[in-house]
Amino acid sequence: MQYLCTYTYSIEINTWYNTVIRNSGRAEHAGGPGGVAMKRKKTLHDYLYENLREQIETGYYKYGEALPSMNRLCETYHVGIRTVRDVLSELRDQGMIRTEERRPAVIVYGKTGEEDYIPDILAVLQRKTSVLAVYKTMELLMPRMFALSVQVCGVETAVEYFKRLKRDRRKEVRARWKASSNALYNLLDASHNLLFRDIFTSLEIGSRIPFFLEPEYTPPFSCCCGEYDDPMWMAEAVSAGDTRMIQEQFARMYRSLGHDIKRYLDWIESRFETGNIEQKNGYSWNCAQGHDHLYIQIARDLIDRIGLGFYKDGSFLPSEAVLAQEYSVSVATIRRSISMLNRLGFCRTYNVKGTQVTLFNDQAAFQSMKNKVHKKDILMYLSGLQFMALASAPAALLAAPFIGREEIDCIEEELAGPYAVPLSILMHHIIEDLTLEPYQIILRQVSSILHWGYYYSFYQNGIQAGNELNQISHEAFRRLQAGDTEEFARLLSLCYCHALELVRDSMVVWGLSEAALFVTPQEMDKVKPCWTKPAEFAIVDKDSN
Repeated sequence: MQYLCTYTYSIEINTWYNTVIRNSGRAEHAGGPGGVAMKRKKTLHDYLYENLREQIETGYYKYGEALPSMNRLCETYHVGIRTVRDVLSELRDQGMIRTEERRPAVIVYGKTGEEDYIPDILAVLQRKTSVLAVYKTMELLMPRMFALSVQVCGVETAVEYFKRLKRDRRKEVRARWKASSNALYNLLDASHNLLFRDIFTSLEIGSRIPFFLEPEYTPPFSCCCGEYDDPMWMAEAVSAGDTRMIQEQFARMYRSLGHDIKRYLDWIESRFETGNIEQKNGYSWNCAQGHDHLYIQIARDLIDRIGLGFYKDGSFLPSEAVLAQEYSVSVATIRRSISMLNRLGFCRTYNVKGTQVTLFNDQAAFQSMKNKVHKKDILMYLSGLQFMALASAPAALLAAPFIGREEIDCIEEELAGPYAVPLSILMHHIIEDLTLEPYQIILRQVSSILHWGYYYSFYQNGIQAGNELNQISHEAFRRLQAGDTEEFARLLSLCYCHALELVRDSMVVWGLSEAALFVTPQEMDKVKPCWTKPAEFAIVDKDSN
């Protein structure tokens, strides 16, 4: 096997395969390179402003609370300090926050009378279906992410994050939720996965948790509060160090919470006699904000083609003028894209001759590891593979019952295409057949950063090589044909585990030591807990203290 730097340089663009025409059952390119639909983003200022304003208006940040620091906002939303300052200034001018030099901004927006809550009530009822789908998605995804995070950082470190909950256990429910949420964010950060925090944030916003904590409308959360009122149950779950137990306990908590939320929303509907309310989508997430420069999109599309074998090793790319015309961009933009390919070792540009594909340029690949931006993007790629290794199996189990014989025949035809990416085809159909929209959105977003040209560039014959990923993918499809959905789901996860291990281990060889932190669910299950929890973390009767 030949090694090539499988560097990833940004986030959201359509992969080469995602722009093919499927209706003929063959992977035909949609009009050559120019057929790729490049994504034009709204400004980062708009994205950050809308996000923070929504969180303030919906009560995610309440009156008198402080926003995260500017540095934290930069890190969370992938924006520069100037963008953060401009957004905070705009929110201040609109009377939403108060700002002081060298201090976090403080929320000054608040509601005073019951009539102020009517718009919030209607907004939540309009999103009832979406809110309940968010809680179901959290039940399926978050326990797996928490368990993996514990395994990465170690049980003793994980328990440290929950120590503060002990002093907050007697406080009002909102304070306990904030403390619990912060502890879980710290745990997810310890996984080193660059997507986990963003996904959890988006789900918390979509779940409208602050609305359900308003004292004016707090219902008797009988199922959830009885068992999970004391946040120290999380410390107890984590301290056991058993990944299966961690998953089961958090899944049961989200399931119980979702049940109570549904009862509460039904109660509100009956109290306010709202009648039939048209439902709206209440969940959105874009993992690409701040990373999707146009020249990077083009570079990644070209890398995909190179890895898949569309442009073979030793061949020349089309001229800059031709590429500029086909992508509908300037020649200067194409030159920036090609310059990136040169730096990463995928190509070499010669005067007069043009740009030649040079797949196995080890020295260039090694040098690229010294660049901070390049390293972060590699880690983002590994983060996507790791997340899909966790999330693909539950998604497959949910979607498989909706994949009928006609669709299976369609998949079989697509798999026969000359440049078909089997795993990409299977996941495309799973995502389209998912009935949980938040889950669907998350998988679609993460899939958009997994450009399979990187994986196939490890093989000299590209996608047409007899590689392990294709073999596992085809076996997964055979299991789907046979109606064995459990094995189909297991093999799909195994595909992402294999890809993660291959890319990760290669990056470690190239000098990216941080890549070694990205374990697979398979590796996670092999590790046994070796830490004994102290008695201080046992759940006790609150009244006995």
